[in-house]
Amino acid sequence: MPPPLSYPALKLVLEYVELEKRIHLTSRSSFLQRIDKAIPVYAKYFFMQGNNLRLDKLLFAVEHNYRRVEDEKNGKLLMSYLKGRSSINVAFAVLYGFKTSQEIPVKLEFKVNKLTTYYCNFEVVLPMINSRSLPITALSIILEAPTNVDHEIVHSAKNVSFNVSSLRNNLICVEKLRSKSAQFEFRDLPKTDVVRIIKYWIQHGKEVGTEFSFVYFMNSDLWNMITNLQEEFCRSRGYLEEINEHCLSGFSIPLSSSSKLLVYGIRKYCYELVLKVV
Repeated sequence: MPPPLSYPALKLVLEYVELEKRIHLTSRSSFLQRIDKAIPVYAKYFFMQGNNLRLDKLLFAVEHNYRRVEDEKNGKLLMSYLKGRSSINVAFAVLYGFKTSQEIPVKLEFKVNKLTTYYCNFEVVLPMINSRSLPITALSIILEAPTNVDHEIVHSAKNVSFNVSSLRNNLICVEKLRSKSAQFEFRDLPKTDVVRIIKYWIQHGKEVGTEFSFVYFMNSDLWNMITNLQEEFCRSRGYLEEINEHCLSGFSIPLSSSSKLLVYGIRKYCYELVLKVV
């Protein structure tokens, strides 16, 4: 009979077992549970909305309103497994609709690679994200209320996207974003909000390679924005250079002796206004 696995060997084996199998396996042994608590948890997907959580294939509901016995069994198992965990490593986390900390059913801390928040109070969900996550690969924020985005998790994200009704009403300090890549989808964007971003870049500079894009669903809206911006900065600065190398017209604004800002429109899957520093 072969000798039993040593403690380090068991830790190594458990760490790389598929999460669902790992949870069911450790639930059968108090000895394995003690070992498992010292091993990082890795999950591909985490979702939390109201009382409902999903960790990969396992579902957990705080209020036991399961439709199937299997869901109830998995829910209780997952709840037991998550208790006492100080941090969980997640490839992609989705948080939905949390306005206050009291609404969060389980107090957890995540190290995430990609994060999407839907209609959350961003200040409430921030404590759930471990600082070791930074810089995260992709951050997507869907908003319906004014939100201050002057946070390190936003600044350091390699790619950040916002879905908002209006920058003026929803995104506070957006002009201060240090991110090099950002996309904005909105229903109504005043010219003054784009002007605010451009003026901040003119005053404080912006890193070469930065590219912000603003999605439009109507060609006429994009054309009107480009025309209005061109008139605004021609009047205030007096030296703009037209550019015609892109699908739609645009212009450039000097930022320094070695960089300039290109403002132009393109059409890919939709119409976009692009601010690009070169």
